Amino acid sequence: MFDILIKNAHLDGAVLDIGIKDGVIKSIKQNIEEPAKETINAKDKIVMSAFCNMHTHAAMSLLKGIGQDLTLMDWLQKVIWPLESKFVSKEFVKDGTLLAAAKMIRGGTTFFLDMYFFEEEVANVVEEVGIRAGIGFGILDFPTKVASTPKEYLERAKYFLETFRSHKSVIPVLCPHSVYTCSKDTLQKSLELAKEFDAYIHMHISETRKEVEGILEKYSKRPLEYLDEIGILSDKFIGAHAVHLNEDEVSIASQRKITVVHCPDSNLKLGSGIAPIWEYVKKGVKVALGTDGEASNDNLSMLEEMSIMAKLQKGYFEDSTAMPVNTAIDIATKNGFEAFNIKAGIIKEGYDADILIINPNEDISNIPIYNEKALLLYSLNESSVETTIARGKVLYHKGEFRTIDIEKLKFNVNRWKEKIQSALA
Repeated sequence: MFDILIKNAHLDGAVLDIGIKDGVIKSIKQNIEEPAKETINAKDKIVMSAFCNMHTHAAMSLLKGIGQDLTLMDWLQKVIWPLESKFVSKEFVKDGTLLAAAKMIRGGTTFFLDMYFFEEEVANVVEEVGIRAGIGFGILDFPTKVASTPKEYLERAKYFLETFRSHKSVIPVLCPHSVYTCSKDTLQKSLELAKEFDAYIHMHISETRKEVEGILEKYSKRPLEYLDEIGILSDKFIGAHAVHLNEDEVSIASQRKITVVHCPDSNLKLGSGIAPIWEYVKKGVKVALGTDGEASNDNLSMLEEMSIMAKLQKGYFEDSTAMPVNTAIDIATKNGFEAFNIKAGIIKEGYDADILIINPNEDISNIPIYNEKALLLYSLNESSVETTIARGKVLYHKGEFRTIDIEKLKFNVNRWKEKIQSALA
């Protein structure tokens, strides 16, 4: 008996059934007759891989919409860091991450890569709601509520690696924040820890032109060149943003097989620039997609992020063939899973059952539908996501969250809103 049977799925031009058991796609064929604990009819609906959000700060969903029309550094220094110093706690991270998880599940995301603090709380939420995440404790050189020195940050990061190294839902990663917030010594010690635990490293890189200029002035090297000199770049390095790479850095990214995470919506809102991702792809750089935190994006919709990415590349290069549909969908789905060697991101026998069912027919704005992939990329919004399945477990179906008490979550979020709003007054 299957755990879930999806009937009448449209896959590559054929109508097929998908049998799921023990979290894995066990069978894809016509007219499966074996019984299932739950059967979902996908007739006239879109069945696809779930999304993989490869860069976010989940708990910052509680800071959504705060600090508008500011540069990155003004936004951080004048708004975000002061608020975090006042409010960030285990409870803040738990409630903020649960809010983000609900939004991501609603929009079809079943894996996210998170960099923040009190990451044990993030891991607990991930396990509770049934999704997966790469999670790393942010490492900085300056004091915050969670640590006073680089040594303390590294000790907390090490504890997290030790605690969650064998967890089924969590991949613990090292998260030195950036070149401009971490000294060479901090980066080298982060690398040593990563090697000790065979862990991934996740950082912000070359997000703004001003950042690049500052690193050039300080180290006489561009950020990726500097990181390469330290030895931190490898196929286990995941760099968020990478808006301002020159040709040499693109070559380094390709040669070292790093994964670059494109966050177009956040980069646009903060005025950071437009990353020429299509050029990176053509030169062999591995690219995935992320929303960044909701404080700098204002939503966690991977559908929207994917659409913005594709349109930006066509406009940036003045080439309508740039970032074709299949490439864009891969960047938003399987490329992220592949970066972590997770067997997901494709609807295929033997792969993890991280699956979306989208019903575009209820919304008049979606019809007529001639090309489902074009609809996904250019006009669909997440209100049409009907079912989200993560490792063979239905987390959301037809308006119902099966692992989250939404009313309790709303109450807690509004309580945080009152506290934060009072601080802003």
